[in-house]
Amino acid sequence: MKAMGFNRHGGPEVMEPVEVPDPVPGDNEVLIRLSATSVNRLDILAREGVHGMQMRMPHIPGTDIVGTVEKAGRDAKKFSEGELVISNTVYGCGMCANCKSGNDNLCAKWKCYGLQVNGSYGELISVPERLLSRPNSMYSIEELAAMPHSLSVAWRAIHTLAMAKAGETILVRGASGNTGIFSILLSKAMGLNVIAMSRSKEKSEKLKKLGANHVLDSNGSADSLKEEVMSMTNGNGADIILETFGSTLGESVGLATPSARIISFGTLLGAMSEVSIRRLYLWNVSILGMHNAGKAELDAAFEFASSHNIRPVIAKKMPIERAAEAQSSLEQAEYFGKIVLEHW
Repeated sequence: MKAMGFNRHGGPEVMEPVEVPDPVPGDNEVLIRLSATSVNRLDILAREGVHGMQMRMPHIPGTDIVGTVEKAGRDAKKFSEGELVISNTVYGCGMCANCKSGNDNLCAKWKCYGLQVNGSYGELISVPERLLSRPNSMYSIEELAAMPHSLSVAWRAIHTLAMAKAGETILVRGASGNTGIFSILLSKAMGLNVIAMSRSKEKSEKLKKLGANHVLDSNGSADSLKEEVMSMTNGNGADIILETFGSTLGESVGLATPSARIISFGTLLGAMSEVSIRRLYLWNVSILGMHNAGKAELDAAFEFASSHNIRPVIAKKMPIERAAEAQSSLEQAEYFGKIVLEHW
């Protein structure tokens, strides 16, 4: 099959057309002919080899999976040939309690499509049937391609882990990124007061239009940020903080109200941070880590999104042959919203 991938780690220039054998579905797997995908930060991490994971070359990145059923394995009987499906982004061993309950992301042997194994930048992909869902017909192919990873991660952070309640205040770091955008949309639908952070003045205006109550400049000092957050929360601090930068975790603890929940799922600015343990325990602040969502959360996220007419922000559609350009655009933060890659 045709795909866009890389034979060595490096910058966008290593992305190139590759030919690999068609995947063959196992007994409990479904072969999907991919219709489109979108560009995620994970695609860049895989290309750069940031996590040091061993990858068989050529490697095919891509996490968001949407397409039609091409063929089903012997024991995969839930979906028909030609049926449109979406897939969760991670899979596990299939045997443990977490996998059987739809939480492959908690399996000790979890793998993410496009990271440890080949992903969605190709014509075909084979996935376990248990990961698949029938999408709501209200969404276009392009919208579906932009949703699984970013939407489910935002849902897991806000709903599952933070257990957000209407009236609470959430602080979203990296709000102009795709998970940040979905975090704002979900938070507003849940009745939260949203404080968003962004480096771009132009994107700040767009975040306000999405529903952010306040938008703070990420370029400001830690002291000015704390002053602004406290001013916006009557001196209390934020109830929920989405921490995607990593190195700012200690700073986030200082912005938290008593009994706040900080959800950490990124290291965009670094993997190390100093945290005030005294404030952590005296203020009963919880720090919860996560990476991806489970299948049950993907389904719940889509159900909530469809019932509240939440749709992705699509910045640009590009043919998948321009994957290198699309990844470069994401790295340079050139667009607000998802870049969707349309397949052959």
